[in-house]
Amino acid sequence: MYQKYKDVAEFRMIYIKEAHAADSNWPMRYAIEKGINQQTNYKDRCTTAKMLMKEKKLTMPMLIDGMDNKVNAAYSALPDRVFLVRTDGRLGVAADRGPWGFKPGLKAVDKWLKEYRETKKEPELSEEALAAAKKKEKTKKK
Repeated sequence: MYQKYKDVAEFRMIYIKEAHAADSNWPMRYAIEKGINQQTNYKDRCTTAKMLMKEKKLTMPMLIDGMDNKVNAAYSALPDRVFLVRTDGRLGVAADRGPWGFKPGLKAVDKWLKEYRETKKEPELSEEALAAAKKKEKTKKK
């Protein structure tokens, strides 16, 4: 998707706290094989992110969440999540968390970006995006 639409949108992948580190309660095989433990400092988090980018041959720009995990908390991103942020700062797409929301999220982003490319106008917010924004706003007020 990055290659397909990088001419009309900015993309960022954000590396957050490792969801299935080798030393976690729910380790995944890749983490065990690669020796990916839960990072305890920012340097280690950056090193792991760089290794994953290299191994997966990722070319999309990556940002790395701080050790305070503020981005992860703000977007409820663990273990993975897809968002499209409009130029006005509102969400155009807010996919569900976890593996079940990833593919539908990519599909929604693809649809949004295709329409944007064709019309040169940002599509109106979907009902899902509006609901996600309202939920996020309620959380901020608490």
